[in-house]
This record gives sequence, structure tokens and C-alpha cells, in this order.
Amino acid sequence: MVSREGFGRALRALLDRGFRFTVIGGTVVELALGSRDLGDDVDVFGEDPSPLFEEEYRAVAEELGWGVGQTWLGTPKIIARVGAEEVPVEFYDNIHDFYVPEPMLERAERVSVGGVRVRIVLLEDHLALKAHAGRSSDMDRLREIGRLARRGKLKVDRRKLEEAISMFEDASRVVERRLREAGLL
Repeated sequence: MVSREGFGRALRALLDRGFRFTVIGGTVVELALGSRDLGDDVDVFGEDPSPLFEEEYRAVAEELGWGVGQTWLGTPKIIARVGAEEVPVEFYDNIHDFYVPEPMLERAERVSVGGVRVRIVLLEDHLALKAHAGRSSDMDRLREIGRLARRGKLKVDRRKLEEAISMFEDASRVVERRLREAGLL
């Protein structure tokens, strides 16, 4: 479990060392729900330094006494140790089949979490990213989010979701179909 305080302290340490990133993962949903538990890890789109240059990530982790590993894509993962809590921060970039459209990063919002202001993609952009990935675990999560939206626990802006779908150009029909199947359109 990643707490709001752990999230804030881990990301503040990275921001203070010049890292620039946008939160893209399931943390976006947990924040929209107002959850205290932000999930098992924090997925971010690394902007500077590029996650493709692992040395800088290793150096910062070593400086802070944190662990380092790799994501399923082979990009850096830093395991921040904040008090008694471990906060895995996974850094992604547009490689292989992993793709975050630039307009999503440009329209990301700044929010304050755990005492630190960070950029996060819109909830609707996160949903479109999940639908684009389309793995069975992503589809299961989208169906769960669809149920939360139908119960009124989560507000999904249809216009913003349609804008997010259009950002995938050639794959927009697939993304739209998957979101419909999940009950989000």
C-alpha cells in the first residue's frame, strides 16, 4: 500500500533532484476516489531524465539509499524507502507497445498529494490508456471502474473521454469498443 504521505515524500525527493514526470497509473483513479491507499505502486511517465538512460535513476536511488529494479518493459523502477514504508515508483516512456499521446501529458493537471504538487493525467486519459493497452487485467480494472461510475462513486466526463479516445488515431475504434465493453461509454 502506498499512503498519501509516502507518495508525497518519495516524489518530493525525486522532484528536488530535478526529475520531471507525470503520474499516469492507477494512482489517478485512487486520487479521484479520494482513497487513502493509493495502490501498490506509482506509475509515472518519465520526462527528464529519460527512463531510457538508467544511470541517473541508479545514481539517485544509491544517493538516497533506495532500491532499484526494472518494470515489465525494462525501464527503471525505484523503490523509495520513506520511514517504514516502501513506495515503488515505476518510470515509463513510449517504447514498444507502450504509448502515452503527447496531448495527454500537455493537459495533465497539477494536484497536491501528501504535501507535494505533482502532475497527473486526467482520469479520462488514464481510462483511455488502459483501454489502449487492453490486457485482461486492464479490462478487468476498467469494468470495475465502470461499476464505480454507474454507482455514482466516480465521475467520468464523457466529452474528455471522447477527446482521449481520439488521441489514439488509428487505434481509436478499438479503444472506444473496449471502453463500451467496460460500461464507460
